[in-house]
Amino acid sequence: MCIAAPAKILEINNNVATCDFGGVRQEAKLDLVEADIGSYVLIHSGYAIEVLSEEAAKESIDTWNGLLEELDDE
Repeated sequence: MCIAAPAKILEINNNVATCDFGGVRQEAKLDLVEADIGSYVLIHSGYAIEVLSEEAAKESIDTWNGLLEELDDE
């Protein structure tokens, strides 16, 4: 099973984006998508694989946060 996480692009340098995952920064290659600073993308294995609308990104982030809260409660 593959899991992709939503992130917001903060910077782009030589087709590599610095992305924000809720306060954690990670780089991702943009070889598979066309995205700009401020765009939300799904990241898997170091690559942005899909550009998300802001609404879809926020929904996905809320779902991730809910899942993490459930895991913390265990």
